[in-house]
Amino acid sequence: MTIQTFTIIGGKGFIGNEIAKKLSLRGHNVFIPQKEDDSLWRNNLGIVIYCAGHGDCINNPLKVLDSNTTLVARLLAEAQFSRFMYISSTRVYMGNETAFEQDDLRVLSNDNRRLFNLTKLVTEELLLRSNKDVVILRPSNVYGVALDSPLFLPAITRNAITTGKIDMYVSPDYAKDYVSVDSVAEMTIAIAIKDVIESKIFNLAAGYNVKASEIAMVLQAETGCIVNWHSVNNTIEIFPETSVSLIQQHIKFYPSDVLDDLQSMITRFSEVMDL
Repeated sequence: MTIQTFTIIGGKGFIGNEIAKKLSLRGHNVFIPQKEDDSLWRNNLGIVIYCAGHGDCINNPLKVLDSNTTLVARLLAEAQFSRFMYISSTRVYMGNETAFEQDDLRVLSNDNRRLFNLTKLVTEELLLRSNKDVVILRPSNVYGVALDSPLFLPAITRNAITTGKIDMYVSPDYAKDYVSVDSVAEMTIAIAIKDVIESKIFNLAAGYNVKASEIAMVLQAETGCIVNWHSVNNTIEIFPETSVSLIQQHIKFYPSDVLDDLQSMITRFSEVMDL
C-alpha cells in the first residue's frame, strides 16, 4: 500500500472524523487544518476531502454559502493538491423522478432550503469546470452514533433513549435513503486511492428508501418509546430512490441496512451516554 497525504476539511465533523480515523489506522498521513490555517495556501495538501458544510438556510444563509461554496472556490484557485473530493448531497435530487448522477436537476421554488441545494450545485459546477482531478460525492442521509447531531435519525434515536418519546414532524410515509457513516467513509477512501477515475460524480447511498413509520416501529420495539406524529403543513419533501449502480461498477460496495443497524445504534448510544 502506498502511503499518501490527505487533507480533511471538516475533519472534526461527523463524516470527516470517520474518514480521518480510518485513514490514520491505515497508516496514511492525515492533516486536519484549523480554521484560518494559512498552511492551506503554502503546503501541498495531497488528496483533499472536503467534508465541511452548513445547512441552516433560514438562520445563517451566509454561512451556508461560505461553508458549501466560497472556501472551495478559494482552494481551487490557490491551493496545491493532487485530487479534490467534495462531499455534496443527494438532496439535489429532491423532486426528481429518478436519482442518477447524470440526471438533470430541479431547484424547487417552494423549498425553504433551496439555498443549500443551489450552493452544492454551484460548487459541483466549479469543480467540474476547474480542469483538475476532482470527484463529487453525493451521500444520502448519513446515520451513526453522533451524540450532538441534529440529523434526523441520530436525533430521534437519541430522544427515544433519553426521553422515552420521539416527535415526528413528518408523515409516516415520509421516505428517504439512509447510508451509514462507516459505508460513506469506506466508499470515499476507496474512490480516493484509485489511480484513475473515469466518472466525476458518485452517489453514496443504500439504493432504496425507508419510511419514517418503519424506523418508528423499530425504535418503539427496542426502546419502548412513545411516538408522537405531528401534522406538518410545510413543503413535502419527495425523494426518488437513489441509484448506486455507478459506484458499484468502480468498487465493491455492500451497504448495510438502516433498520438492521438501528438496534446496534441504540445499544451504542446507551453505552456512550452511560444509560
